[in-house]
Amino acid sequence: MGISYKNFWSLNTDEAIVAGILRKETKKDVEVLMPLNAQMKGVDLYLINIKNKKVITIQVKGSRAFEPKKSEVRDFGHGSAGWFFFPKEVVSNATADYFAFLIYVIEESKKIGRRTIEPHVILIPTKVLKKNSLRYKNTHGNNRFSYLIWVNPVTKEAFDFRDKKINLNNFLDKKGFKIINREL
Repeated sequence: MGISYKNFWSLNTDEAIVAGILRKETKKDVEVLMPLNAQMKGVDLYLINIKNKKVITIQVKGSRAFEPKKSEVRDFGHGSAGWFFFPKEVVSNATADYFAFLIYVIEESKKIGRRTIEPHVILIPTKVLKKNSLRYKNTHGNNRFSYLIWVNPVTKEAFDFRDKKINLNNFLDKKGFKIINREL
């Protein structure tokens, strides 16, 4: 029997998009790296400052773009939500330093009369996500956490509204990138 080959790479589209965004938003001395095998459970990306050797690990979760309901637009304003649904253990046993929630937001430009889908990132420290999840989240179906995260690109606001409302403004896009740049 010959040699058997399988896909050893664990890259997915959401990880590639977040890696590209992080590459653009981090300091010049920071490299974004991906594990080349599927054995690195719970860590999708590494940020490494080449000069001072500091490392940050990131778990990436991606969502589809969802057309907002009229009631959501009325209640929350511009933007749309991303939905994340995974076992409670993913958060409680997480080893990564940060979670990156990638949300594709449907944005409307009145000026040009077009709608586009733009990626936005909630980059939240795992310890904060654990604390908020245990405090404000209920489990749903098979002991899973469900996150419905609304991003308003006009006001630059983000929040989870699935169970109790959790403010995520401090971790949205530039604010989240600013946190990791300080840490690196």
